[in-house]
Amino acid sequence: MEIDQLKAIWKDADKSATPMNEAGLNQILTHSSKLPIAIMKRNLRLEFFFFIIIYGYSIWLILNEFNTSLLYFDLILLIVTAIPYTIYARYKYKLLNNMECLSCEVKSNLDHQVNSLEKLVKLCFKAGNIIVILVYLITGAVSYMNSVGESVPLPKNIEILIFIVIGSVLTIINYYFGRWYLFNLYGKHIQKLKNIIYEMDESD
Repeated sequence: MEIDQLKAIWKDADKSATPMNEAGLNQILTHSSKLPIAIMKRNLRLEFFFFIIIYGYSIWLILNEFNTSLLYFDLILLIVTAIPYTIYARYKYKLLNNMECLSCEVKSNLDHQVNSLEKLVKLCFKAGNIIVILVYLITGAVSYMNSVGESVPLPKNIEILIFIVIGSVLTIINYYFGRWYLFNLYGKHIQKLKNIIYEMDESD
């Protein structure tokens, strides 16, 4: 239904010298919670809400832990991961808002914003996997040095093997979970928007 309405508005705009029916277009793009842009904006708001709760709780745990030697490291680690995510979420929300631009040329604007959003989601997926590996390696190294005291002997082969196995399992779990998570929150809705653009191209 939404695709047919967009095609009708697009055809009317091409044939008429009068401005596009902005009210109708706005209703199609933003009115129903079942539409791709509205769903992605809602998902992003929920994602950021849970991000704040989880990070707030993590900071509370860190500030109340007895082992203060890792306090500053934990706080820095949270900040290092929080800042890029905040920038990512803000930019993604800006892209979603730009998709609803009523003063822009509909198809080209939608096409540009959807491509940018798709690249951003793919970048988030890759960065998420890299960050998990780096955080695991750094946390493991710091925890090991903290546990052995001032003298830091090289870990034994069995310790290295266990560390690698646990890291590999966590990496695999994070990879498939991240792919499922991003697809359900954004990927399938991006595909719906790409289908809309394809249908608009077919109607030209």
